[in-house]
Amino acid sequence: MKLDRNIAENHGRGKYALLLLRSVEQYRGGTFNSIRPDILAALKLLSDEHLLDFGDTPETEFFVMRLKDQFASHGLTAYANAAELVDYEYGQEVGALAKRSGKNNPFCKQPD
Repeated sequence: MKLDRNIAENHGRGKYALLLLRSVEQYRGGTFNSIRPDILAALKLLSDEHLLDFGDTPETEFFVMRLKDQFASHGLTAYANAAELVDYEYGQEVGALAKRSGKNNPFCKQPD
């Protein structure tokens, strides 16, 4: 199995996209005081079509790591090692991400 981001026709895009909820909340509570109606409508449409997953139930919860997270290399390396035992190619692709993560990432920072 290959990571979705490594399949040519996906043009470097992965299986998921991130919706920056903190940014949405800042938009809501910031200088604009409300989300633009078109953005709100887009969010509602994505939600209504079950294209947003907030990971807020036991069945759907998740944990996202950006490669720039200073701790990501440790988590990704362990994941890659375990994955290689089941699917070598997949484990190798995750391992390549691990090598570009954490302190090896030029944007390395503490998680916030």
